[in-house]
Amino acid sequence: MITAAQEEYIERQAYLPEHVPEYVTAISQTEAFLFGDFLAYAKKGHLILVGYPLEEPFEEKRMERALEDAVKRFNPGSVSLMAPSMPASFENGDHPPTDHYYRLDLSSVNISQKLRNMVKRAGRELSVGENTHFDEGHKEMIEAFLKTHAVDEATRFIFQRIDQYLSSSKTATIFDARTSGGKLVAFTIVEFKPRDYALYMFNFSSDARYVPGASDILLSRVIQQAKTEEQRYINLGLGINPGVSFFKEKWGGVAFLPHAFCLYHPSRKGLLEMILQWL
Repeated sequence: MITAAQEEYIERQAYLPEHVPEYVTAISQTEAFLFGDFLAYAKKGHLILVGYPLEEPFEEKRMERALEDAVKRFNPGSVSLMAPSMPASFENGDHPPTDHYYRLDLSSVNISQKLRNMVKRAGRELSVGENTHFDEGHKEMIEAFLKTHAVDEATRFIFQRIDQYLSSSKTATIFDARTSGGKLVAFTIVEFKPRDYALYMFNFSSDARYVPGASDILLSRVIQQAKTEEQRYINLGLGINPGVSFFKEKWGGVAFLPHAFCLYHPSRKGLLEMILQWL
């Protein structure tokens, strides 16, 4: 488990959503551990290793040693590894396409006039407010999204447990965009726990009550709040698809970290072979 001193260290160095234990443990029902400079999350039969070091530069061999230590300790039936790159020993695992995390540098935000006009236009129809309560309107919007969008099972699993994450976090905020009549049009969830990074966790908008620029006006408010919190960056999350990447890039988001994922099911023999490869 994570000690108080380790928790403070993680908060100072975190730059990814997966570096926030309250988020991962609530979603996956795991317990957090620190192996060297790497966060791991474990429960009976399964291990998640976040292969992004908190402070040191990424080195595959160092990550492999942390994974070896975690596997030896928990002897999991399955391992989820997310990292900038995958070790060759995981070549037989399940590899979804590689993506990138996007980052917005708050010291050099330069919003185009076209984007300013879009935010201004949305502001004529919508008001933005902060909310710490995840209500039925938020749940219904997520359910509607899942009915109309093709998402993988892992994403569906996460979306259906957002309320559990929010109930466990004291530093996550919901930003709502609502009509003058109080109807929810879009919302964004942001995690402010890391010292230097605001984490853009989720964004949903209504197809039935579509207002152009709703997500833009929300991100504009998030930027203001992150600056108030004296954070240096916003991690805008993964690119996911061309439409999502375009949204992040038009705000000045830049791909700053590659993201690869592997689900591995080690046998006892496979575990031994994998460990011997690293010695």
